[in-house]
Amino acid sequence: MRDDLILIARFRKPHGLKGEIGIELFTWDDRRFEHLHTILIKSKDGQITEQEVQAVRYIHKGILLKIKGFDDLTAVESLRGAEIFIPESERPKLPEGRAYYDEVIGMAVVDDSSGAVLGRVTNVLDMPAGDVFVLDRNGTEHLVTNAGGEVRAIDLKKKELRVKLLEPYSKGE
Repeated sequence: MRDDLILIARFRKPHGLKGEIGIELFTWDDRRFEHLHTILIKSKDGQITEQEVQAVRYIHKGILLKIKGFDDLTAVESLRGAEIFIPESERPKLPEGRAYYDEVIGMAVVDDSSGAVLGRVTNVLDMPAGDVFVLDRNGTEHLVTNAGGEVRAIDLKKKELRVKLLEPYSKGE
């Protein structure tokens, strides 16, 4: 698979008899499908094809897509479980100081005052109060919240998450 592809959704189950199918979003911007004319679909067997988005419809349980050429229940059933990608170049730009999760995972975590590398970000948890970064520090997992004052900066160029850790973490506990 190409390295420049970003997973944005997965097809769920067909809806009705006219070729609509529900999707599971992996993006914060559920309105992005209104602006996408084509998507890349990775089938369950790993094949990637470009398909035209014919229609987008919002319902109380989520989003329904209609893909050109998939006009009935039988045709759209073949999309169940397939993944929807876009090229990285089509990903919306974020404001300064913000980053996508896949850009943060793997970043070095650096103490803002001393410059010491404390570990690496291994995961990002999307929590109601704000993002929580999972930090691997010498084999021990620590959680760093983006909601308080712990995260000082996200530097995409240096691939660093600069932090001021709470007292117990700063002593290596």
